[in-house]
Amino acid sequence: MNFQSIQYFLQTAKRKSFSLAAQDLYITQQTLSASVASLEKELGCRLFVRHVPLELTYAGEVFLRHAMALQESYERMERDFKALRSGERSRLRVGVTANRGWMIMPPLIQAFRREHPLAEIEVFEEHNDDLLESLYEGRIDLVIASFFGMTRGIVTEDFFEDEIVLAVPKSLLKDIPEADRQEKEDEGFFLLKKLPLLMSSSRSASGQIARDLIRQSGIVPEISVRSGNMNTIIELCARGEGICFCPERVLKTMLTEDQMEELKLVRFPEHDTRYMIRFGYLAGDTPWQLRNEFMETARAVFAPAGKKEPDKTEENT
Repeated sequence: MNFQSIQYFLQTAKRKSFSLAAQDLYITQQTLSASVASLEKELGCRLFVRHVPLELTYAGEVFLRHAMALQESYERMERDFKALRSGERSRLRVGVTANRGWMIMPPLIQAFRREHPLAEIEVFEEHNDDLLESLYEGRIDLVIASFFGMTRGIVTEDFFEDEIVLAVPKSLLKDIPEADRQEKEDEGFFLLKKLPLLMSSSRSASGQIARDLIRQSGIVPEISVRSGNMNTIIELCARGEGICFCPERVLKTMLTEDQMEELKLVRFPEHDTRYMIRFGYLAGDTPWQLRNEFMETARAVFAPAGKKEPDKTEENT
């Protein structure tokens, strides 16, 4: 068995077709079929059910997991030795949520490339859970996200803290009678009863925290708009279309000072609305200078001055 035969198997499993996989690999279908047959003979098991489309046998599914792990290990080895060869271009694959990517990545990449002009940065923008899956499967090297709960096999390092606030257009407050406003016992929950809510996706940190707050309040708010794009939600809020839960740092980065003047920010001091944005990478991954320097640059660009050394945690459960 050699690594080439493993690559051939992986591409065939992905495409579910000998002919399509052969085209991708720039080899003949006969060569590919012979390679897979040789692999099956060596393993003593059939790996594919040969109908259209191809289907993995149970043995094929087991071998797929091992083959993917071997491919990931091989790619790490290649990456590590590239990093050791001075002057050679290196690539870092960074995953970040779309709601924060526009805020974090442009200034960070600009600062990082001043010190590493030969480095190639490939950015992947996905939801938190999709980023973790890509990290586990070796498609990305580093994740910047909010890590809620325990995450098996991932080392996390603190980046910066943010807070979810309720952004309220001042124009909407004018519609609430002054007598009602004076009777409120909790301003944030009171406004949820009175004003339309712009709701973000439950797959985002703001969406999860917003839903927790709503459950705790027992209020059924009037939801006027739902969107998975936080930028859209914030822009609608700035236009006076409703109130929204959003990360304060994202809000202040996106809007102008004049737009911020038109908003009232309501906090929930009695509730857990602060959370940490963290870096994440696979536990056991070979120490990698390029990745570490990228994180150092990120902290220099974004972290508050005088902040203590970040916590580093390996999640095992």
